[in-house]
Amino acid sequence: MNAQSNHPIRTSPTRTTDPQFLGPEAGQQAGGKAEGKQAQAHDLGDMRTILYVALTQPGVMNQAYRAFHNYSMGNQLLAALQLLDRGLPLSPIASFNAWREKGRFVKKGEKAISLFMPISVKRRADKDASADTVDAGKKGKSGKKDEAGEAGEGGTFSMFMLRPNWFSLAQTEGDEFTPESITPSWDAAAAMAALDITEEPFEDLQGNHLGYARGRSIGISPLNPLKHKTRFHEMAHVVLGHTAVADMHDDETLSRQIEEAEAEGVAYLLCALLDLPGQAESRFYIQSWLQGEALPEKSAKRIFGAADRIMKAGQPVQH
Repeated sequence: MNAQSNHPIRTSPTRTTDPQFLGPEAGQQAGGKAEGKQAQAHDLGDMRTILYVALTQPGVMNQAYRAFHNYSMGNQLLAALQLLDRGLPLSPIASFNAWREKGRFVKKGEKAISLFMPISVKRRADKDASADTVDAGKKGKSGKKDEAGEAGEGGTFSMFMLRPNWFSLAQTEGDEFTPESITPSWDAAAAMAALDITEEPFEDLQGNHLGYARGRSIGISPLNPLKHKTRFHEMAHVVLGHTAVADMHDDETLSRQIEEAEAEGVAYLLCALLDLPGQAESRFYIQSWLQGEALPEKSAKRIFGAADRIMKAGQPVQH
């Protein structure tokens, strides 16, 4: 069942917001140095700037998913930005060898686009563990800042690094290739079951709450005009671990603005990807909760990670 079938379609207000909550440097970096230049998130390698692009360029999330659905949301946007920069259409991407296997060859002079990919690194010795941790945050061969992962078994740890390994269909020639047509869809019941989240009858009919999350359960007000957006938001609270410590109500005056901004960031990405109403409200909600505070880079990474988990959990089973 598509998410759109669970609620009436409403036209979003024309109110817009300038997401300065991401920090002024995110906007400056995303804007590029030359007028008319597309966002340069791929030159920066940080998820906060990629999130800025998702918030300020309507439709890019949905288009990127349709073209690159097999990749993470962050990489979907990263690929879209680089292709748009070069004036290329959003079309399937693959490595040099993968295109050869499909009977197509990269055109002479074409330059690959870069995406984040996990790299396993073996520790040289226990005594070098602290040095490895420091090195993980330094720039890799691509000149982009690498993202360090957690230590793994066998004395190894993983990092996500930008690597220029992919070419789009428009950069190749050869045998005819018909791109797969993908329409974004999401099933709430399947996603909640896969993530071990339950929805309970809404208990706070006396107040003005629109939803809440506690433990691994969520509640959504029957009076909520954007139930799908609130469901994404409350599920995000659970997936992000916000409810592991204490129950939360979304309209409480809390000292946890970052948690609310993270959950709503997830809701925004999913609404944008599925082309659902509520995106303008979501941008305003994030900015209101942060109260002028900049969103940390770590939170941007968590937002993309949680959105990926929730989206994938609600995908139809492939037979």
